[in-house]
Amino acid sequence: MDDLLREAEQMMEGEPKYEKISFYDEEQDGFAEFFVLERTKLNGTEYLLATQELNQDSDGYVFKVVAEHAEEDAEVTMELELVEDDTELEAVGKVFAELLSDDLNIEI
Repeated sequence: MDDLLREAEQMMEGEPKYEKISFYDEEQDGFAEFFVLERTKLNGTEYLLATQELNQDSDGYVFKVVAEHAEEDAEVTMELELVEDDTELEAVGKVFAELLSDDLNIEI
């Protein structure tokens, strides 16, 4: 019941509730947290559009799910890869732009 009340309060505040993921950054040798704005599948591959900050001018990142592992406690761990290929990024970016055209202004 408490969870339902919290969700109702968040909806009334106008703050959308986004899933948070942690991504290990080898260059920084640590984890960075991201808010998942949207998910989609393209040619059988799942992609996530994520950002580190929830404001209008924040940068978005496209991650490709390369593997998923179900843990014993029912938690799912995903292996993610940052999409860096320009052709792949453009194709997935167009899908995200269509999905979120009413909510966000996405520039590729």
